[in-house]
Amino acid sequence: MGKLDGKVAIITGSGQGLGLAYAMALAKEGAAITIAEFNEETGSAAAREINAGGGNALFVQCDVAKESEVQQVVKRTVEEFGTVDILINNAQASSTQLIVDTTEEHMELAWRTGTLGTLFFMKACFPYLKIKGGRIINTCSATGIEGMKTFAAYGSAKEAIRGLTKTAAREFGEYNITVNVVSPGALTPAAKSWRERDPEGYKATMAPVPLQRLGDPDGDIAPGIVFLASDDSRFMTGQTIYLDGGHTFGR
Repeated sequence: MGKLDGKVAIITGSGQGLGLAYAMALAKEGAAITIAEFNEETGSAAAREINAGGGNALFVQCDVAKESEVQQVVKRTVEEFGTVDILINNAQASSTQLIVDTTEEHMELAWRTGTLGTLFFMKACFPYLKIKGGRIINTCSATGIEGMKTFAAYGSAKEAIRGLTKTAAREFGEYNITVNVVSPGALTPAAKSWRERDPEGYKATMAPVPLQRLGDPDGDIAPGIVFLASDDSRFMTGQTIYLDGGHTFGR
């Protein structure tokens, strides 16, 4: 018997990377999963993988920056599975550049896919979450928490998501909906490429981190997401959860 038997989860950006790790972990615990993904190829493959393993998954192609498409994801989910119990806002597109090189287009990409996408999904899922209570898990980043160079657009969008999370936690609490935000420090494919390309740079960056490494998406990060999605976290809300080996310790 899984921790999430009978639950229905929408996970954005879940065709690959961390989002896919979350989808696989929640499916293993018994949740039905909607893969809300912009990339049709990876989204379809993710749903097939879950279904082939005995899980229950639906793929819906979605640009999270478009509210009409977000609403369609929720509509399709309810038609297929009956409700929404868990929302994980993971999707985000962005680019990196110095502040003096940051354009309106850079800011708009980060904020529309990150901050507005998160807002759109919380709004669309709320009518279903409030029926029996539920879980919302948003995503922030050390790039915003620490103010990392070249991440003006991405980091500021992620910090705005932290603000949305706290407001939603207060507004949704009376409906037994918890809203938390996770800052993951994960060894994604991009991070693996960096480690292989610049092992000394990776080592130097990890040196101040207490656990001195990035987390494995499946073994280190996804279990924390399962916890936040389950009844085990029912008394936690409005919190920033740092799944990063201590990278942002004390900040």
